[in-house]
Amino acid sequence: MKKIAIFAAAASLVVTSSVFAKGPSKKEAASAVQAAVKSIESAKKSRGEWRDSYKILGKAKKAYRKGDLANAVKLANKAERQGKIGKAQAIAEKSASIPAYVK
Repeated sequence: MKKIAIFAAAASLVVTSSVFAKGPSKKEAASAVQAAVKSIESAKKSRGEWRDSYKILGKAKKAYRKGDLANAVKLANKAERQGKIGKAQAIAEKSASIPAYVK
């Protein structure tokens, strides 16, 4: 009875790990890179691009060309987040004023 339970648990682990082992498709990776480009360009228009955004995007494109799709998606998502946060930061800082003690 114990052998059957152990075998069933091992079989379920193999099936579960094979389901999650599948990485992103080439189309998903390309979409992530495009979204990152759009986000960074939007941040640039509002003068809120961050210093390393293009470096990370370049690494994502390089990983995509090499076929490392999982890493490409990871890096593209990071670059996209930086673009969104940079734009939000630039918009928030437009209405910020300099405190009197700094002047």
